[in-house]
Amino acid sequence: MQIPHEHVQNMRNQGIPDHAIKDELSNKGFDQTSINAAINHSNAAGSTSMPPSSMGQSATPDSNIYERIEEITEQMIDERWDELIKEVRKIVEWKAKIEETQLKLNKDLEKLKEDFKTLHTGVLGKVEEYDNRMRDVGTELKAVGKVFKDVIPQFVENVKELKEHTKNVKNSASKKQ
Repeated sequence: MQIPHEHVQNMRNQGIPDHAIKDELSNKGFDQTSINAAINHSNAAGSTSMPPSSMGQSATPDSNIYERIEEITEQMIDERWDELIKEVRKIVEWKAKIEETQLKLNKDLEKLKEDFKTLHTGVLGKVEEYDNRMRDVGTELKAVGKVFKDVIPQFVENVKELKEHTKNVKNSASKKQ
């Protein structure tokens, strides 16, 4: 089999490290000796010079490298996708907690409204009861006032008569003495 100088140079130009180059060429069926010779030749010639076998030829991209790049790209996308899914799950969990809290707050607010309505009804009932009592007291006071209006003049007259009578009794008692 031919020494893979061109493959090594192409992979190095793409920034692939030596250990990945060795794995790739090994997968293509090159033996370790040929691979090491090609890497050493590339090291000796410099990363920008072309090996002698490729002089005058244009470098053709290797489909296996594209497959490898595709695999690496897919792996990176999968890793990023997994991270994104984890973050989305966190957001979904946060949303569920917020919705649960909001539901609880809505229930508490409805209970407060019902309690306020009950309290309002109770207070209005007490105010109405107080109003009725005050109306009754007012009626009773009017009745007492009417009674006093009718009774007081008679009472005053009786007190005057009693005073007159007492005065007469005192006068008679003093005359007898």
